[in-house]
Amino acid sequence: MDLYPTNDQLEIITSASDYLSRELPADRMPKQQGTTPPRGQWQGLADMGWFGLGLSEDAGGLGLSVIEEALVLREFGRHLAPPSTLATVLAAHLAASAGKSDVVEALTSGAQRAGFALPASNGGYNLLDSDGADFFVLWTEDAGVLAPREAFAGVTVVRALDDSLQAATATGFDAGKATARDDGATFQQRARLLTAAMLTGNAEATRDLSAEYAKTRIQFGHPIAVFQAISHKCADMAVDCEASAAILQYAAVCVRDGSPEAELYAASAKYVAGNAARNAAANSMQIHGGYGQTYEYLPHFFLKRAHIYQSLGGGADGAVILAAASTL
Repeated sequence: MDLYPTNDQLEIITSASDYLSRELPADRMPKQQGTTPPRGQWQGLADMGWFGLGLSEDAGGLGLSVIEEALVLREFGRHLAPPSTLATVLAAHLAASAGKSDVVEALTSGAQRAGFALPASNGGYNLLDSDGADFFVLWTEDAGVLAPREAFAGVTVVRALDDSLQAATATGFDAGKATARDDGATFQQRARLLTAAMLTGNAEATRDLSAEYAKTRIQFGHPIAVFQAISHKCADMAVDCEASAAILQYAAVCVRDGSPEAELYAASAKYVAGNAARNAAANSMQIHGGYGQTYEYLPHFFLKRAHIYQSLGGGADGAVILAAASTL
């Protein structure tokens, strides 16, 4: 089993990295106005074909595999692309599995977008990245459901854990209005794998951000990178990122090939990447010192996104993150 990217895959990585660095750089976050990407930014992502990358050509996609999807979404994670990008990719797969070609076209063309719906402990739902979302992906441990906004009742906008995103609560959900539902293992594996890709990119970007800061921040006449308390944290990040990337690549091949190990490794990839991203961001905030707590610096954005992505797919803390955010 060859886990190294092919030349074509390397071109996809380079293309995604170059485009996102230019059009959606992570350092935009402290200056971002509003809680949804401007129409031009969103349309640009759609025009690159990324929302339909892993769909068959017959379904209106580019006909590539889940491996290429994971490579692109890893770059999305590096650049703090909004969770709606992941939701829209998954929404397109759900719509395609139900034969809803009109919905697939709307999502992959950039005309419509999706957010996430998370079951809340009070019996309602928490809607993530809800600003401008036409659909929501309700992803639980049992199934993936795609539903339009109007399927959710009693929607109230609340403050999100991450101020760059909009959150909302809903008191009810009409399953009869759902657009698509997938109870199969294939959706669960893809969803976990692509979430792991976002988390892996998140962890890698935090590692690079922290190492660069440690080299340039001077304290007591020396870069802080020379002090063990800092260098050990950077080394831990590097090791965690290597582990996350390795299991992501192996899991992607397993999912693509329909391996009996696919379920195990897709879930493992999400778990390992989630821990890597959360720990890297927490360490990054320590490395940045007082600056790490301020809105103008990036570590807290990566930390919040790590918690949010870990909550997807029936995570035990899924209801807590957004519900608690409404009280901030």
